[in-house]
Amino acid sequence: MELPSEDTLRWIVRRYAELRAAHGDVIGAPELIEPNGRHFPDEFSRDAPSIVRLFKRMMSYAPLSDELPIQLAFVEPEEEDAQGGGCGKTACGTGAKIAATDGVTDLDEGYRVEVKVTDVANPVVLTTSLARSVGALVVAEGGELDAHEPGPTSEIAATACGYGVLLLGGAAVYTKACGGLRMHRATHLAVEDLAVALALFLRVHGVKPSVARAHLETTQREAFDEALRWVDSNEALVDTLRDHPSDLTDGLFAIAPVRGIFGRLFSRKKETPPEVAPVSKRERSDAEKRRLAEARALVDEALGSD
Repeated sequence: MELPSEDTLRWIVRRYAELRAAHGDVIGAPELIEPNGRHFPDEFSRDAPSIVRLFKRMMSYAPLSDELPIQLAFVEPEEEDAQGGGCGKTACGTGAKIAATDGVTDLDEGYRVEVKVTDVANPVVLTTSLARSVGALVVAEGGELDAHEPGPTSEIAATACGYGVLLLGGAAVYTKACGGLRMHRATHLAVEDLAVALALFLRVHGVKPSVARAHLETTQREAFDEALRWVDSNEALVDTLRDHPSDLTDGLFAIAPVRGIFGRLFSRKKETPPEVAPVSKRERSDAEKRRLAEARALVDEALGSD
């Protein structure tokens, strides 16, 4: 699987850096949210109370106030999405199109978060949608929402807050169709883009890649492994994103190509060998000079006898 284009890589790093530069103290050092019982211990049913409980649980892991007023609304998909491209038979699923939508609206007091009814049927799509909504709330509360790209920015924000595995899961969702399996994308950013963002998060916060990889399907894992190779080939970029993110917000930074495993191993800075102080010469004694002269005479005699 290929990496995103250089322009896209720069956008991902720049957006991530902008969030860290502006809100790094608030975001802090978030943990990676994993789709397991440790982070989601609540019993879940496909009903409104369960989804409300799930969203509150997800919000609790984000740098958001517990007092933030939220209205959760369930909406029917648009007519063109509902029609989709399937035949409508049970074997082909509902035929509804899976796609990313921006469902967060700023109200006079608090926010309205919309959940598509069709998303509830797929737990991966549902958690992807809710994770993006959490990211949108973080961006909106920070006043950093870009009107031209709110969806992608919300997904970078969500990844920076620890929701990268959930988002990456929804970047490539396979469903049955008449012609076989079809891949859908429930995110604005492509699977390759989100894989890069997740790899940056792991290296910035020192999380083992195996923790994330354990929850990834084949397509996501391939994209993640390639993204991690790129991130590990740009150690200086990661260090700057971690320690001095404001230096990356102009998008003018060097990007190194992906190196092989040996290139990454031997690219580590070599330790400068300690300087050896010169040995000061001392004056030889008369006895030492006499023995040295005798030794040289013997050598000359031996060489002259050949």
